[in-house]
Amino acid sequence: MSPTVDPRWVERIALADPTVGDVRLVCVDGPSGSGKTTLAAALASALQPAFGDVPVVHGDDLYEGWTVVADAPDRVSAFDVLSGRVDSWLLERWRHGYPGAHPRWDWHAGRWGEPVDVPLSPVVVLEGVGLGARALRAHAALTVWVEAADDAVRLDRVLARDGEGLRPEMEGWLLDEAAWHRHDGTRAGADVVRRT
Repeated sequence: MSPTVDPRWVERIALADPTVGDVRLVCVDGPSGSGKTTLAAALASALQPAFGDVPVVHGDDLYEGWTVVADAPDRVSAFDVLSGRVDSWLLERWRHGYPGAHPRWDWHAGRWGEPVDVPLSPVVVLEGVGLGARALRAHAALTVWVEAADDAVRLDRVLARDGEGLRPEMEGWLLDEAAWHRHDGTRAGADVVRRT
């Protein structure tokens, strides 16, 4: 079942001036298993009548495996480094009127795969843990925080989607993302909160 998108979000984005070059950036963040990917797809669909195809950039493609950024001192500070990468791969290009592109992490091979082109579009949605970070949401027309009822529900959702074998990594990831979100103040900095 697709989540309902508040029409006020669509109106806010439609009325906003472009925030990065000619792009209206939208950030969707929140803990793993909260429904960010589903909500981002629904939001892109709701924006389609006004803006045409709306690209969605997924955090899972941008993380360098479980470390987020391999040369960062830890997974919490790695999200700061990730924001800088996203800025250089996408935002900086859009500021100068060029399409963006980012490498896509191949989780099975454990290395970067083929790059993904992200067109210069009137609206682009970033979704994933860390993609509503302070450095990115400062350039957003709208930042949405998505949260679920409790940690157990979120963990169950992730393991149902990705497999029970990921439990050890996910349990560590949940602690790291919670520490990052506290450090960054992501929830408090969001424009709107959606509970799933």
